[in-house]
Amino acid sequence: MKKILKYFLFLLIIIISISLPLFSFSFDISTILTAVALLFSILLGFFIAAATSNYLKLQTNISQEDSCLIYIFGLVKIIQPQAEEKIAKAIDEYMIAALDYEYLEYITYTSTEFNALLSVIDDVCTTAGANQPLIQNLQGAKEKLLSYRMEDLLASQKVVTKNHWLILGTLSAIISVMLLSLRTEEIFSSVLIGIIVITICQILLLLRDIDANIFLADKIGYGAEPQSVFRAIGKDDYYPEIALKFIGKKNLSKKYRVGEYINYPASFEKTIKLRGEKI
Repeated sequence: MKKILKYFLFLLIIIISISLPLFSFSFDISTILTAVALLFSILLGFFIAAATSNYLKLQTNISQEDSCLIYIFGLVKIIQPQAEEKIAKAIDEYMIAALDYEYLEYITYTSTEFNALLSVIDDVCTTAGANQPLIQNLQGAKEKLLSYRMEDLLASQKVVTKNHWLILGTLSAIISVMLLSLRTEEIFSSVLIGIIVITICQILLLLRDIDANIFLADKIGYGAEPQSVFRAIGKDDYYPEIALKFIGKKNLSKKYRVGEYINYPASFEKTIKLRGEKI
């Protein structure tokens, strides 16, 4: 639906560019257009660079967090085999909770599950007895996990505020109006300027997607990264119900779990159902 609206907006821009009566300003706009375009480019470049830096940092941290969870599971299996099911359950519940939320907010809303996971790790460390070097490794992995979470919390903050969007929107509107005043009676010039305006809109949409980590949700959240954790702990793959529309059937496992929300988005209460091949 969003894609249809976006394409409709782009088509509307082309139509407006062609059908809008020709107009011009009584003053020379070339200098003003150059100055505004330069300012817009500088601000846009700064925000894209900052947002991309956060995006890459968050992407790296999430991959490291997933690897750390697998490592913790392996250590617990060696240190205290009888706690294998307990740690697997704690990791599973934490990962399921994390996938229910966007990457900009999952840290905030998964504190309960994360604390439960830490509690299991602490229990293993205090009751294991021998295997002191392995316990130290487990405690080190726990500290890394905490560190990744804190870094994620910082990296997931949006760079572009409402005031920034207002400035960028104002500058892009000024540029668009000035460009429209440069049209001639030739249709090609109107189409060309319409395409330039569409490009400006696309760049702003790109900035929004990077800043909101939309790319990250599609690439990691609904991809193979979290599923590798589920498989490592002996659980079936899990997807929130809303994720299925982003994933082709060929990318799904033969057997997987789906979180079906009871009253989404008002509530994240759900039932988890097994789909795919029957056991």
